[in-house]
Parts: sequence; C-alpha cells; structure tokens
Amino acid sequence: MLFWKNKKEENSFAEFTYEKFSTWINEILKNPLPENVKGINFNLYEEEQQNTFGLQFVATSSFDLNDDDWACDEIFSSNENLYYFTNENGWEQTLKEVEKNVKVYLEKGNCSSVLKKYDGIGLGFVDGDLLILYSKEN
Repeated sequence: MLFWKNKKEENSFAEFTYEKFSTWINEILKNPLPENVKGINFNLYEEEQQNTFGLQFVATSSFDLNDDDWACDEIFSSNENLYYFTNENGWEQTLKEVEKNVKVYLEKGNCSSVLKKYDGIGLGFVDGDLLILYSKEN
C-alpha cells in the first residue's frame, strides 16, 4: 500500500492515517534541515484524481504571524516526496483532518521537538490561507 513516493501512481492512494503520516514526516526529518530555517509549512494540494490530496513539507527562512507570505520563503522542500491520500469529505473537512493529525504529531511525534524548535508551523492549501498550528510567540 503506497502512502508516499517520489512519483504518484494511479490507483495507489489510501485514506489519510496518522501512522502513515508520521512515518512520512519521520523519514523527511532523518536528515538535518538547513541551519537558517525559521518556519515549517505543510502545503496541501488537491490532485487531479477526484478526492485525492497531496501534502508537502516545506522549511522556510522566515516566519511571520501577520503575513502568510513567509511560507513562500522556501529553503527546503520534500519536493515530489508528497504524502498522497484520499478523502471523500471535501476540501474543508480534509483540511480539518490534516490539521488534527499534524497537531497530534506536534504533541507526541518522534520528531516533534525538532519541529518545535522553529519559530512557527503552518498548514494550508497552496492557493489559500494558512492556519498557524504552532508558534513560539503564543
């Protein structure tokens, strides 16, 4: 069963699970991120295949609670290594479910302390608003 890969394959998507998500994140964070990382963002994409989504990990050189453009200051990305999954509940519910799982990871995930050392962590569709899931300022 495929849950992440460099290239997506037809009919290989499965529902989002915390276990698969955490395995994907842990794999990305096996190697250190650049020293000048300030923020982390999870870019969410709607894929061409109906009810299918992709999640990308991005590290940025800035973080600003008042300006979502910080998420564009990319200095590291999982590139094509996206976590692909299906969700038949629409984009709004998909966003809520991903948000819940990222927050769980930030509480108990293997690399949660690695992520929390940065100024902030966001999540959002690439063409939408960002949700701030963690900030050192709060």
